[in-house]
Amino acid sequence: MDNGTSRAQVRRIVGEMSPLGAREANSGDRLVEDLGYDSLAVIELSLRIEQEFTLVDLGTGPTADISTVKDIEDFVVQQQAAPSDAA
Repeated sequence: MDNGTSRAQVRRIVGEMSPLGAREANSGDRLVEDLGYDSLAVIELSLRIEQEFTLVDLGTGPTADISTVKDIEDFVVQQQAAPSDAA
């Protein structure tokens, strides 16, 4: 999956799961302030992102600085580009 497709898919998922109701999410949207995410909703979102992109547990990675949709997009693209440890 190319970067543009991954980023669009992240925006779609984040928008669909917004606690304020399904909406179009933009890269600059803040999860809490703009889209209404609370801690439980962020956990649910991280689980969905893990499943959709077949990523390792997001709770153990460097995710503390994620506050915008773009942060999630960048994280997913970075994880997809990283070499797999499974051999």
